[in-house]
Amino acid sequence: MPVTNLIPTLLMQSSATPGAAQPVTPKTFWLPEGASTFSRQNDWVFDFINYINYFFFFLVVGIMLYFVWKYRQKGREVYARGPSHNTVLELGWTILPTIIVVIIFFMGFRGFTQMKVAPANAYQIDVVASRWNWVFKYPNGATSDDLYIPAGKPVNLVMRSEDVLHSLFIRDFRVKQDVVPGRYTSLWFQADNPTEGEKFHWLFCTEFCGKDHSNMNRKVFVLNESDFASWVIEQGRWLDKIPAEELYFKAGPKIFARCASCHTLDGKASTGPSWGNYDGSGNIWKRSNDPNTAHKVDGKPLSELIGVGKQYENAKSYLRNSILNPNEHLVDPFGPAMPTFRGQLNDKAIDAVIGMMEHLDEFDTKAPFAKKTDGAAAPAPK
Repeated sequence: MPVTNLIPTLLMQSSATPGAAQPVTPKTFWLPEGASTFSRQNDWVFDFINYINYFFFFLVVGIMLYFVWKYRQKGREVYARGPSHNTVLELGWTILPTIIVVIIFFMGFRGFTQMKVAPANAYQIDVVASRWNWVFKYPNGATSDDLYIPAGKPVNLVMRSEDVLHSLFIRDFRVKQDVVPGRYTSLWFQADNPTEGEKFHWLFCTEFCGKDHSNMNRKVFVLNESDFASWVIEQGRWLDKIPAEELYFKAGPKIFARCASCHTLDGKASTGPSWGNYDGSGNIWKRSNDPNTAHKVDGKPLSELIGVGKQYENAKSYLRNSILNPNEHLVDPFGPAMPTFRGQLNDKAIDAVIGMMEHLDEFDTKAPFAKKTDGAAAPAPK
């Protein structure tokens, strides 16, 4: 086939309509099973480039081995003369690679432009990345630590970082985008096949962002339209359905799962101070309520901050401020690593967290951080 006819054919094969339903691409030696409408075009381009690599690898190595055998030294005779110029060969290894690179460029550029421009009817989900956590926020105010998306509908993720550079990568969807502090970035995709049973797709952070970078792996669930609509509604009001007296042990552990990458319950220090008794002054609730505590904050005893006539009237005010303005006061010897949860946790969620701190002795110190029942840990709330 002439090259002039080959280019449009390759472009057509590599740029299928993004919004149209497409079959899932099968798992190969190099790639996992594809699950988005981008999978077919991206996998085709990947395979096309790969086969070019295979061809030239075996061609070059084969010629090299042939030359090694044919022109090996025989006895003491040394043949040092050879051709110094071949116009046909030089034009060939210049023109052919140029044509291949141009074809690959147009294939890649066409796919790149499609992947960067989300359809007007895309469902928008706001994403906040921080060390070491993802928060996915939906239009009705619902939030989730894992990503839930509707099947058969384009989804647009609008992303920002609260601290350092992160990168969101969903390998089965063949999409990846850096999440940069100080700006918004976005990516879109469409998955037509719902995940069934316990199946899900992995979401990774692929920019090293610190000690617990590997803890930023999350799950992506694809739900059919009716299930997704029900999930969004329930997720948006799950906290409101919990009675006040049950808030600390039903909502507390679920919210603490977002804190667990930096804080422990067993007294062992991590990126941030443990909620348990890590410095001999009691757990976080006891040391915040002890008027004689020597627990150090900003190089001074915590007791200088909490009490009548001081900056914080009581421990709850101090703990609430620590959640909303975490870097105003720093616990010794930790640095300003905690992001603010302002706008992410409402008053009821903060009450649940503080309530869990107040009843910390009732909870298991290991995930899923459930409330103990008769000496055993009860299942964590879903």
